Amino acid sequence: MALRLISTTALLVLAAAAMLWAAENSVAPGHPTAPADAAPADEEPPELDPLGMNGACYVCHIPFVKEELAKTHLAEGISCAKCHGLSDKHANDEDVGATKPDITFRREQVDASCQKCHTTHDAPATKVLARFAERKLSLQTEAICTDCHGQHRIDHSAEE
Repeated sequence: MALRLISTTALLVLAAAAMLWAAENSVAPGHPTAPADAAPADEEPPELDPLGMNGACYVCHIPFVKEELAKTHLAEGISCAKCHGLSDKHANDEDVGATKPDITFRREQVDASCQKCHTTHDAPATKVLARFAERKLSLQTEAICTDCHGQHRIDHSAEE
């Protein structure tokens, strides 16, 4: 019975992810894109399918389908597993949230993790400061990559 409920829930979540993707890409559910709207044959379409390589993650973490950092990395072919490990025990835990992903990051670890792939930061200082002000970040806390590049974390405020 519990497995049937989980399977039904997973199917509903996957259907919701597909509808979000279709809405974001102006595709009516059940209606393929017209050939005239298709990308030219010489251009390879970007990976935007939320049910693609991050599909197992999106079953529970559906807000990340639209989250800036996750979308940017997915478009470049970088999956959740690249930073967070395969995390199969986390993905298969029926007690949601009880098993952490293989790799997680405390605030002081974020920059070092990003710098494994991103060795430089090419934004001019004025853009960095503008983004900092736009997000109303505190000047008392040292800024880290995710302060400007997405709110890439689980929001637990609803649980309090």
